[in-house]
Amino acid sequence: MIVKEISRAKINLALYVTGKRDDGYHDLCSLMSFIELCDDLEFDFQTSKVSVLCSHPDVPEDHTNLVCRAGALFFDKFLGIDKKQALTRGVAIKIRKRIPVGAGLGGGSSNAATVLKVLNRWYENPFSNMQLMKMGLSIGADVPFFIHGGPAVAQGVGERLKKCNPLLPYHVLLFFPGITASTADVYKNIDLSLTKYGKSNINNLLKICESGREVDIKDFLHNDLESSALRLYPDIGYVKKEMARFLPEGVLMTGSGSSFFAIFSDYGKADRAFRELSEKWEGSGKKIFLTCFAVN
Repeated sequence: MIVKEISRAKINLALYVTGKRDDGYHDLCSLMSFIELCDDLEFDFQTSKVSVLCSHPDVPEDHTNLVCRAGALFFDKFLGIDKKQALTRGVAIKIRKRIPVGAGLGGGSSNAATVLKVLNRWYENPFSNMQLMKMGLSIGADVPFFIHGGPAVAQGVGERLKKCNPLLPYHVLLFFPGITASTADVYKNIDLSLTKYGKSNINNLLKICESGREVDIKDFLHNDLESSALRLYPDIGYVKKEMARFLPEGVLMTGSGSSFFAIFSDYGKADRAFRELSEKWEGSGKKIFLTCFAVN
């Protein structure tokens, strides 16, 4: 039997780095939302091993792929519950990539979370959502968010999640400059003395998520990692300046880069900007998407 599932991208609408931990990781506070941009995953359960095929040439198809790691981890944990099924079952996964790779959109983490959720559902929910999130954290810091659902505020390294009230709907113009940014390098290069600006907004961000009303995020957009990424990858900065000339509404990087986004309440304006920028960058290797917030 074949099971098909979508795997959504995310954007960081607000991202504050609040300190460095003893283990070398950074604590953060980030409001994340799903967007409609997604990959397609296909699961074939007529196999006794975990395997992956992907349409994108830069995505590995071995044990280094987060999808393979998620599948192997699920069956390893399942072994303690139902040894017979775990030893005799597997899954072959095909990924049709639409989410750009290395773009700060969480594509790999989303794929891994989707694998954990689909396998759990297929085997009649042997694990709770909390257990799946704990498994996911061992694969990547963003994986718990994709299991938890959004919008949500993530704290710690991303493992402490608080569901946010629904966001006011916005159209999202998303731009990938064709440059892959290293998450580890961006965090390593961050100047914590420069992240203090705006930290007073963290409490306000947490409060609006508990207000009981729809959240208008436009006044809270922020990313502490952007300056680090722009120092490491000057070409990303040039692209942002180009975008800003077309988008007076403001342009913000998502995650550790390299993608940028702008939000629009007016679809007509978003569509015009999308068409102009699509024409300008046609054939350049850059990618632009017109999408919107998604609940799950």
